[in-house]
Amino acid sequence: MRRLVQPGAALQPRRLLEWAAPVSDLRVTLTGGQDLLRGLVAALAGKGVAHAAVQIVAAEIERMAYLTGAEDPSGERVATYGAPTWLEGPVTLLGANGILGPGPDGDTLLHCHAVVVDAEGRLHGGHLPPGDVLLGSGGAVALVTPLREAAFAASYDSETNYPLFQPTKLPA
Repeated sequence: MRRLVQPGAALQPRRLLEWAAPVSDLRVTLTGGQDLLRGLVAALAGKGVAHAAVQIVAAEIERMAYLTGAEDPSGERVATYGAPTWLEGPVTLLGANGILGPGPDGDTLLHCHAVVVDAEGRLHGGHLPPGDVLLGSGGAVALVTPLREAAFAASYDSETNYPLFQPTKLPA
């Protein structure tokens, strides 16, 4: 079995935990013709939501890209994103999950992974890059759990040499 060894010092403890208060779920519907992730970020900002767990339960996609992992040729990391795989629609989303929170630069980021079926019936899955998932006329539906008291924020992780979402306490 292949064993991957990260390049940096291990974060201790590796498992981080913060308690969050329960909040009622929201149903968010997006119309076609917009980017899935940017549309969700904007819709949630309009509802005052900056931290959330997101489940996309349905989407009709006209054109999209997704990313999967690849060996990092620089050696700075164990893995990085490979080249995008582009799919022309109709593409049907089977399911997607994401985390909404501040990215390393402080801007709101929706980090999302999805499983989709292409027009020929083939299964695909990976990371969805913002700006590269154009919704078809059927739009999308997401169930969103806003987070309060604790949430996720992307910050530099010394072990992986990447910014990763990590739990953090929110101000009262």
